[in-house]
Amino acid sequence: MAMAGRLRSTLPLFQKILRSKSFSSTQRSTIQRSVLCPTFTNPEFSKNYASLSAPKEQKVKVPLTMFGVSGNYASALYLAAVKANALDKVESELLDLVEASKKSPTFSQFMKDLSVRADIRVKAIQEICAEAKFSDLTKNFMGMTLLIT
Repeated sequence: MAMAGRLRSTLPLFQKILRSKSFSSTQRSTIQRSVLCPTFTNPEFSKNYASLSAPKEQKVKVPLTMFGVSGNYASALYLAAVKANALDKVESELLDLVEASKKSPTFSQFMKDLSVRADIRVKAIQEICAEAKFSDLTKNFMGMTLLIT
């Protein structure tokens, strides 16, 4: 209560100071804002998560829009490869896998065979990718695609 009384008693003094002609209009508005809302004028107090801007990321667009589950995964792989600056490497690795599945019908059947548990298929593909020294993007992509099929 005592603090409220002191504040009320100083308000006429502030009004008198603000009405004086010794301040310019910009100084006067700054003083008014600092009296009414002190947190907005002092940058030390106004720093919070809402006022911080996030670092801008480069917007990447997929060159060909595809739909469905396979389209979503293909788009996600493309975006991840572009952000990692490994688009050519991922493309060549996927082409190598496609060629290997064409050359070996056993390998192709193994990847498609749903009677084999998914974790066994994923582990086998991860080992094959590790031996071929594929990138982590390709390993993770192949692991995810085998889990959803």
